[in-house]
Amino acid sequence: MKRIRYGILLLLAAVTILQGCSRGKMDENAPVGIPLIKDVQSIAVLDRDGNIVAEHRELDVIDQLLQGMKVARLSYIGDPEESGDLYEIMITGNGESRTFSINDLRGTDTLGVSVKLYATLPNEQSARAWSLKTAWMQLLLDPAVNEDEPELFVTLNETSDSVILVANRDIDQQSLEGAIQSTLNIRSKTTGGTTNYTLNWTDSRRVVIRFLELPQGATAELMLEGVAAEDGERFHIHAPHDGKVIAIHQGPAWSGLRWVDTSGRTVHEHGFDSAVFIEPLRYEEYAQEIIIYNRDNTAYLFHPEKGEIADGTFREWADNVEAKYGSDYGVNVLYSYPADTAGFFVARGLKTIYRIHSADGKQLPIYEADRPVYGMASSPDGKHIGILVDSESNLGPYADLLVIDAQGKKISEFKKAAYIGHSEGWHLIYPVMWTDNETIAVPLIGSSGESFLRGKALFDYKAGFLSKGENPALPEDAVSLLQSEIDGLDETEITRLLPKPHDELARYYAVFVVGSGSYLIDREEKKVTLLGSGALVTWTSAGQIVVWHSTEGKSVDFVGIE
Repeated sequence: MKRIRYGILLLLAAVTILQGCSRGKMDENAPVGIPLIKDVQSIAVLDRDGNIVAEHRELDVIDQLLQGMKVARLSYIGDPEESGDLYEIMITGNGESRTFSINDLRGTDTLGVSVKLYATLPNEQSARAWSLKTAWMQLLLDPAVNEDEPELFVTLNETSDSVILVANRDIDQQSLEGAIQSTLNIRSKTTGGTTNYTLNWTDSRRVVIRFLELPQGATAELMLEGVAAEDGERFHIHAPHDGKVIAIHQGPAWSGLRWVDTSGRTVHEHGFDSAVFIEPLRYEEYAQEIIIYNRDNTAYLFHPEKGEIADGTFREWADNVEAKYGSDYGVNVLYSYPADTAGFFVARGLKTIYRIHSADGKQLPIYEADRPVYGMASSPDGKHIGILVDSESNLGPYADLLVIDAQGKKISEFKKAAYIGHSEGWHLIYPVMWTDNETIAVPLIGSSGESFLRGKALFDYKAGFLSKGENPALPEDAVSLLQSEIDGLDETEITRLLPKPHDELARYYAVFVVGSGSYLIDREEKKVTLLGSGALVTWTSAGQIVVWHSTEGKSVDFVGIE
């Protein structure tokens, strides 16, 4: 990509300087125009690193952009100034050029302005700011955006309890108000289902919906499927997690792991904002060391018992992942760390298995799968690797189990060893785990060919199939207690069950319920306690349960075998 190295202000520094030069609000109605040059021949847009992201030489586009700047209203520079996506524009004509800083605030929860332009007027030392519209910024970055189908992009700000909507067409305000009024639902255990909200329009293509005084622990839910552009055509909605229901959770935004004791008291928390799924590093009765996979293909090694965290990412590939295949988590690199710390294994691009030497980072490709990799785990001694691959090359539910040695030689292959029920075309990550140096466990979930819904199969890495069986079931009295807490609970929604280790009286059971979260059932006290909003991870030796919790609706899967 072309790069401009000279004559460009670093945008972050520019905004800092602007804050120091101009404090507080200015008169937005003051008749002060942006200082432009005549006979403009080109307008270039540069990102904060000086890379050109757009360049306009078409006279009609240039005229529209200049007209938008001519009618821009004087704005203000805050203290501190709002921070959005930063750009610079370089306007050139007749051998003269002028550079302006742009602060794109469309995706933030800023009220009153969509885009800011900064400049210093002749004979003035203090910088000024002008307010520009969403349509102007869209034209600046991509003139073709107006030719696209109507699209409405949704961003959530959990800290301010706001939903930010940005469209590529003028929004029909009445259709938006109708959609909110007809679908808004407030979920709260302590109060009624109402709350106040405001619609803060910064221009005809951007609005901030702000919920006021949401009750403690409440969630505001709404749907936008009926929202249309002013020409009557409905928008295609781009929402977080591609869900139809837009949810805002009361309180500060936080996502991560929490440790909860059997009384329901939160003992400790550790934030993991970008996590998408969690895998146990190896088989252990409790306090399993885990791998936390993140949206950006990084991974953390974390020991819940010790509280120790380490970067598990092979950094040489962090920004350059060869992605032959990509999972539906957005992750296309899997790691496996044997107990022997001399090295580890990586499934790069969910296709090629590498052995990495820990001491010098030397990488050796040892095996290339001819089908998408679903899961991978090395034996505790690091001498063998179990790999689950797509059985039928259609991203279907069956997976073959391959076993290779540390040099990449195939030792054995077992057809259709694992099964997780799902439609074709979904690249899920499957759990695979060695229970010792000879035995491998793989999942059997949702198969019509089995007498149980959730279970596992065991294989000897050389001899093959050993046994299969159903996962442990929750005692009937514990099910009844849970059903008294969760209306309409179906037992099939209980997808993970962890009895407390060494609990001779079988008093405590931790469970994960799809759509509800993780719970602790105390059979002696006949009590059910909500532990967290998400996945159930493990027990610790201190009798605490580690669970995923998010105040902002982020979900994380635990990819493991019971």
